Amino acid sequence: MKFSLCISMILLTYLCAGQQISSPNRQAMDPSFSTKSDGSIVLSWVEKQGDSTLFFRKVWEKSSQTWSVNEFIPIHPHASTHAEGMPKLSYKADGTCILLFEVNKPSEKSRFSGDLFYAMEIQGNWSKAQTIHRDTTAGLSHSFGKTFPLANGQVGALWLDVKFGPKGRTLVFAETSDGMGFGEMKVLDKQTCECCRIDALADKDGDIDLIYRDLNDQGERDMAYIHSSDFGKTFSQPVTWMADHWQVNACPHAGPSLVRGPHGLEATWYTGASSGSGIKWAYQNKKDLILHLKGDKYRQAQLASNSKGEVALVYAQIKQEGERYFKQIGMYIKDKQGKLRHQILSNPTADCSYPAIQWNGKSWLVAFESWKGEERLIEVKEVN
Repeated sequence: MKFSLCISMILLTYLCAGQQISSPNRQAMDPSFSTKSDGSIVLSWVEKQGDSTLFFRKVWEKSSQTWSVNEFIPIHPHASTHAEGMPKLSYKADGTCILLFEVNKPSEKSRFSGDLFYAMEIQGNWSKAQTIHRDTTAGLSHSFGKTFPLANGQVGALWLDVKFGPKGRTLVFAETSDGMGFGEMKVLDKQTCECCRIDALADKDGDIDLIYRDLNDQGERDMAYIHSSDFGKTFSQPVTWMADHWQVNACPHAGPSLVRGPHGLEATWYTGASSGSGIKWAYQNKKDLILHLKGDKYRQAQLASNSKGEVALVYAQIKQEGERYFKQIGMYIKDKQGKLRHQILSNPTADCSYPAIQWNGKSWLVAFESWKGEERLIEVKEVN
């Protein structure tokens, strides 16, 4: 029995082998995955050097099953680094890379005001950054952006824009064109929660699916879903994904995650609703939950799927050992039949948060922030 337990622990350590990929001399944060049109996986993250923001990426090499060297990406030195609106990358089919990032510009009107910028890399050369929105009036807020590849080879963008009414913000969409940046924006929802990330998917058949935290007239901040079946020319009206009825007069800073699994769309999100707080994971249009991690100690859930019919959930959980509080990274993998298996990925001696996950064709890649003493690092684990 002891021998079997020992072998199991060794196997788990092997299957979750990880590595540090950020500089130990700077404070690293905000890991994010994206994919190129050839299927190559790109990991990007932020490193802080004093008051300056530095941005890096590296590519998972399919042939060697290893990471490339770290590559510096030019970015505004004061780009925002909050995890719900972190800098991120996306790729056109022709290889053009799109960098999206926020710059906070506090004003007398609002300390949260700022602009949303993008820059394009074409054949290794980066363009000058420009705002994705047309209105650059001081005191307005444009933030919480999401970029994703479209079936037509372009990149789509979603973000939260200015208020149309007494509360909330607008959700808008824009896309790039051949050899060009983003065009005119379309308003998809005139009243959403002000401060949570958005997630979206597009497939080759012209479907675009997106999920975000809404804000209704009753003050409920539940997940809403919008669909396009014509490559983004038109969009459906928002519908509630699942009615949590969470009312809170504050910014949750906790956006959802969306994937397409073997049985349709699946989403995960955090809710603070009194009827059942915690992380919820659910299929579209089904009342029964796949999983409910109950309580306010579970946060930062993210989903990914693979060609085997599996869907994986990663999350951060607040733990306590004596007077020490820390967060650990956990993972659930659901097979095609719906069976779940669970494991802890992070070392309990570190304080870890903001996991991101991607399938690399053979295994799951999980990146997360890891505080070790005074060091704040990006760690990546490959989970078979």
